[in-house]
Amino acid sequence: MILILVWVAVLIAVLVLYFQQIYSRFSRYGVKHITPVPLFGNMARLIFRLEHFTDNMGNLYRSFPEEKFVGRFEFLNEMVMIRDVELIKRIGVKDFEHFLDHRSLFSSSDTFFNRNLFSLKGQEWKDMRSTLSPAFTSSKMRLMVPFMVEVGDQMMISLRQKIKNSKSGYIDLECKDLTTRYANDVIASCAFGLKVDSHNDVDNEFYAMGKVSSTFTFRQMLMFFLIANAPKLAKALKLDVLSEAAKQFFRKLVLETMSDRETRNIVRPDMIHLLMESKKGKLTHEDIKSNDEAAGFATVEEYAVGKKKNTREWADKDLVAQAFLFLIAGFETVSSSMSFLLYELAVNPDVQERLVQEIREHDAKNGGLFDFNSIQNMTYLDMVVSEVLRLWPPAIASDRVCNRDYNLGKPNETAEKDFILRKGAAIMIPTFAIHRDPEFFPEPEKFNPDRFSEENKHKINVLAYMPFGLGPRNCIGSRFALCELKVMVYQLLRHMEVSPCVKTCIPAKLATDNFNFRLQGGHWLRFRLRK
Repeated sequence: MILILVWVAVLIAVLVLYFQQIYSRFSRYGVKHITPVPLFGNMARLIFRLEHFTDNMGNLYRSFPEEKFVGRFEFLNEMVMIRDVELIKRIGVKDFEHFLDHRSLFSSSDTFFNRNLFSLKGQEWKDMRSTLSPAFTSSKMRLMVPFMVEVGDQMMISLRQKIKNSKSGYIDLECKDLTTRYANDVIASCAFGLKVDSHNDVDNEFYAMGKVSSTFTFRQMLMFFLIANAPKLAKALKLDVLSEAAKQFFRKLVLETMSDRETRNIVRPDMIHLLMESKKGKLTHEDIKSNDEAAGFATVEEYAVGKKKNTREWADKDLVAQAFLFLIAGFETVSSSMSFLLYELAVNPDVQERLVQEIREHDAKNGGLFDFNSIQNMTYLDMVVSEVLRLWPPAIASDRVCNRDYNLGKPNETAEKDFILRKGAAIMIPTFAIHRDPEFFPEPEKFNPDRFSEENKHKINVLAYMPFGLGPRNCIGSRFALCELKVMVYQLLRHMEVSPCVKTCIPAKLATDNFNFRLQGGHWLRFRLRK
């Protein structure tokens, strides 16, 4: 018995010394951090669903307001959160070559889901970015607006019918479901060349597979963190966040569509066509000059990496991977932005009415017709969308992996040592927290589109506004996302009034039961026809 107690004491002592060693590096360099919980690091409250990821990030960001960067532990792995926007710019733009890659989110390197633009690393990422970049210019987005309008018309027919069938003259809807179905149908049309009506054919296979692939449950969230922090273990256990059925469905869909178009010489100006053209090397930035002046405040620029001519030949599985990435981005992130946009319009009726007035003026001016130009040139619409993306950015945070030792400098003015970020270590850019920092945005919790008016937008520190990321690795689809958001809200507000209902979550509070961007209790709003 005594021997067992001795061994237990030794084991405890070894574990204590081990955890002290693991969790002490930040302290040795004067890098502030919240005291980690052994094994869990700073993840305990997140893992046990006591707070949302935004709160987890925000608490760390706000705890040390004088620091340029702070420490964070994901289980046993150290990560540095960058707070200083000038340092963020240096990392994301000037010293970009030191931080080319994201962390791995998929455990198997041979799956084509690890071959998409988000997951590719190093030179392969550069080559894929330059291959795809010409497909996302404003000139290409212009051709996709009619597909978006067609999907919006389907949504409006469905909403009208539901209101007609109601005896009250209005309906209460879970908006995340509404916007997800809209975004799903837009992606089906614009990316895959399919005509899908998820508002009426509610259980269609494309929607079902998209939902399974992009809804990140608590189990999947844990898997993400495990893959990112223990990739060898994840690979040994053959962990993957995607089902085999979903993989096979999208592989078959893309390859058969491409084959059919090749055989029948079908040309449709959607993403499948652009991927086929990019594979042949026929897309260049010089073919049609893009005019992004009216694309919107939130639009990100393409850097030289994306504009470089690329001659690499891609395999079919690589193109399938890009198509799948379009699906995930459209299905989840864009639909979330749409649902928060409708929420803010509902709880801020003055903003909604001002936007409706602008829509009516454009309708009168253009005889009820609208296209890419009319959408992009609506000033107040862009202000509203820009503010939604500030308050509810589609990417809560972004990460980068350091590919060579990098000197971050001193964490604060009193620190004695520079902190060297070691090769393989990760940094995090806390977008959500920065967007809600009163230093950059006065009254940050207030929804105020006038921040982005002609009179005020020059006051914004552009380094602190990054809804689509920054630097060469910013979101390639920002123009597509902005266009889709604007088309959707234009079509809906022309005919519908959106207001809170009994189930509306006021004030807004994020649910902690999954990794997706959700309001507690859902995004419930009331819809009625405008008079």
